[in-house]
Order: sequence, then C-alpha cells, then structure tokens
Amino acid sequence: MSHPQRYQGKVVLVTGGGTGIGRAIAVQMAQEGAAVAVCGRRPEPLEETVAALASQGLTGLAIPGDVAQDAAAIVERTVQEFGRLDVLVNNAAISVGLDMQKMTLAEWRQVMAVNLDGAFLMVHHALPHLVASQGNVLHISSISAVAGEFDSSAYSASKAGLEGFSRSLALELAAYRVRSNVIRPGLIVTEAFANMPEEFLAAQVPLIPLGFAGEPQDVARAAAFLCSEDARFITGAVLTVDGGESAK
Repeated sequence: MSHPQRYQGKVVLVTGGGTGIGRAIAVQMAQEGAAVAVCGRRPEPLEETVAALASQGLTGLAIPGDVAQDAAAIVERTVQEFGRLDVLVNNAAISVGLDMQKMTLAEWRQVMAVNLDGAFLMVHHALPHLVASQGNVLHISSISAVAGEFDSSAYSASKAGLEGFSRSLALELAAYRVRSNVIRPGLIVTEAFANMPEEFLAAQVPLIPLGFAGEPQDVARAAAFLCSEDARFITGAVLTVDGGESAK
C-alpha cells in the first residue's frame, strides 16, 4: 500500500513507541516520510520498532527513558539527532489494575506520574521546538476517560485529565499555530491481549456496534491525519476511534 508523503522533512517523537499503538503510529508516520524517534522504558521493543522501520528503508531512533523522569533528555536527544521537532505523540501510559480498596496512594501516584505528569513534562520540554516548527501535540486517551471501568479508577482519571489538558493546551498554543488534539481509542487488540483469555475478547466484541475490535493501525491512520496539514483547522478536538462503543 502506497502512502501519501505528508510528513516529508518532518520529525516525530512518539512516547511508548516500542509496542502496540505507539509502534503503529511511528511506522505510519515514517511511511509517510517522517524521521521518527520512539521512547519507552524498555530498550528491546524500541530497537525492534527501529529495526522494523529500517527494514522498510525508513528512519528511526530509539531513546530509552521514562517520560516521568527523562522528558528533557528525550526531547534533547531527538532534536540533537534530527535538528527539529514537528510532532509530539503522548502515548506512554500505565495502569495498575486494582480496585480502590486495594490501591495505595503510591500506586495511584505512579499512574499519574506517567500518564499525566509525563505528558506535561514532554510538552513542557518540546514546546520551544514545536513553536519553532508550528507543530502538533497528539495525546492518546481512552474511552475509559468517559466510561468508567472496573479496577481502573486511576487510569480513567488520568485519561480524563489528559483530555482536559489537551483542550486548555489548544487554546494556549493557538496563537503560535501549534495544535493539540486527542485520539480516544476503544478496544484495540495489541500485544497486551496475547496473555488474556479468549473469553475476554469474545465478551467485549459484541459491545462494539461495528462488530469487531480495532487494530493499532486504525489509531495510527487517525493520528497521521490529525497531525498533518489535512487537519490544519482542527485543534482542541477529541477523535474517538472505538467502533461506535461510546456512542451508545
């Protein structure tokens, strides 16, 4: 499949870019011409993403690091390597999967540190470069932001916060022609589902009006649109990619 070259000469930084949705976004934007840096806490998946790009003759850079602690260094390394930054994709996220009675304050704060503090820190350090390039910030949220889930209070709260952060950011950065948008995925089958019982997916799919689960590529295509000039008049928006699940 041929791809439009909407990102020729552009530099994209994807947090949590080693697996799943992050990797799919990195590959999609690289196929459209971008030089892509991927960061994450585990080096091996990042190297696999870069190798996947290299096998297609595409440009990638792996930057091991934790967005909650290493944001400044991650941004600096990207710009050092590629000379600029046009798109920041805040995709890195964690969940502890505990109900309120079992969750400790430390576990709550761990989720907030990555999902919210990490997003703030990445934007904070990327901003001078994004202003210079009149670039974009894209935040990957979740339908958990608007539909509660069992054992997911911290994750849901962090994603709702991320969406509020993006809306305010859009207003604040509009004067610089920097856009900030959100993609809100529903059920997307990633590597994380490999260890889940088949019954889980079998129970979830009937809840989706379109009748099938999404794939990382479905989010990646939406991301490539939202961060391109094709979406130049879209900022402060939330694009839901969930097969209609949250429309019910």
